Amino acid sequence: MAQTLWGKTKTRRRRKRSIRQQKATAPYAITDGNDCEILGHTLNHFDLAGTTTCITCHVNLFCPQCIENHSRDPQAVPVLCHLHEERQVN
Repeated sequence: MAQTLWGKTKTRRRRKRSIRQQKATAPYAITDGNDCEILGHTLNHFDLAGTTTCITCHVNLFCPQCIENHSRDPQAVPVLCHLHEERQVN
């Protein structure tokens, strides 16, 4: 309870929060659906086995220097992880 300037006690009204559902948006592609072929894959985090998936096209990826081949998918695409990719110096 709060007190007014005149010393009277008054209860505060609490506003109920309105919960807005966000609209789901369609995936955005700038190259007619083959972004990964042109721009490269968007990687998730590599797991302990050295594998990951592409966020855009959901293909399985693996680091060929961490493991020889993907353990579950023979068509997995080899992509170097951040530990093994070449660093560029400007």
